[in-house]
Amino acid sequence: MIEISISTYFIIYGLALALFVIFALINLYHLFRFGFLSFTSFLMTFIFLGVSVLLLFITYKLGLEIDWTQTFIF
Repeated sequence: MIEISISTYFIIYGLALALFVIFALINLYHLFRFGFLSFTSFLMTFIFLGVSVLLLFITYKLGLEIDWTQTFIF
């Protein structure tokens, strides 16, 4: 039988989150460096950051309820 800890999925989530942050920073850099500084670009940036923070908050609240010491047995 194989046992996989739930914390393994948390590590994979953390790596995916780090990759998302890297791509988001690259996108924001390109928006401010090469994009047009208009109301629309600032609005879209604000919406993008707002939705990202909202999703992080939701996953944080959901992650608090999980017992990370449990394992899956296959």
